[in-house]
Amino acid sequence: MTFAPSSELAPSPARARHRREARAHTRLVRLLRWLLPALILALLGLLGAFVVVEAMRAAHADAHVAPTEIRMVSPHVVGRDDQGRAFDLVARSARRDDADMQRIFLVDPVMKLDVDSPHPQMLTADSGVFDENTHLLQLFGHVRADDAAASTVGTQEALIDTRAGTVSGVSGVSGIGPMGQVQARSYTADQKRGLVVMHGGVHAVLNGH
Repeated sequence: MTFAPSSELAPSPARARHRREARAHTRLVRLLRWLLPALILALLGLLGAFVVVEAMRAAHADAHVAPTEIRMVSPHVVGRDDQGRAFDLVARSARRDDADMQRIFLVDPVMKLDVDSPHPQMLTADSGVFDENTHLLQLFGHVRADDAAASTVGTQEALIDTRAGTVSGVSGVSGIGPMGQVQARSYTADQKRGLVVMHGGVHAVLNGH
C-alpha cells in the first residue's frame, strides 16, 4: 500500500519565501546590533582624535607666536646727528619691546651729546625709551643735564631727537649755572643754533658782577 503526500503537509512556496525573509531579517537585526555600536565607537574615536590634533596645533601655534623677551646688559649705542656730531648712549640694562622690536626700554640711561666737542653735554635719568626707527630717546624720572660750563638742568622728562640734535620737555625745568638760576614750565634746546628757549612761568635770578 502506498500513501501520497498530503498537500497540507508540503510547504507552499509562499510559506518558504516567508521563512527565508524571516531568517534574513533576523540576520540583518543581528548584524545591525553589532555594527551600530561599532560605528558609534569609531565616530567617538575620530572625534577624540580631532580634538587632540586641534589642541596640539593650537599649542604649536602659540609656541611660535609667544613673545621672547630680549634683555641686554650694559647696552651701548653710538651715532651722529644730521650735522655729524657724535652721540653716545649707554645704560645699566635694557630690554626690547615685545610688540615693537625697534623700541628699547632702558634702565639708568646716560646720553652724551656732541661727544667730540670741547663742551659735551651729558643727560642722565632713571629710565628711558630709545626708538631705533625714529632715533628718538625719551628720558623719565630725575632727568639731569650737565655740561662742561658747570651748568646743570633738572626736570622729570626729556625728548631727545638724536638726528636733529634737539632736546625738549613739557614738564617743569630748573637750571643753575655761572650766570644764575632759571625756572620754567617747559623748554627746548637746539644744539645746532646753541639756543635754549624757556616757555611758561619763566623765572630767573641772575648773578651780579
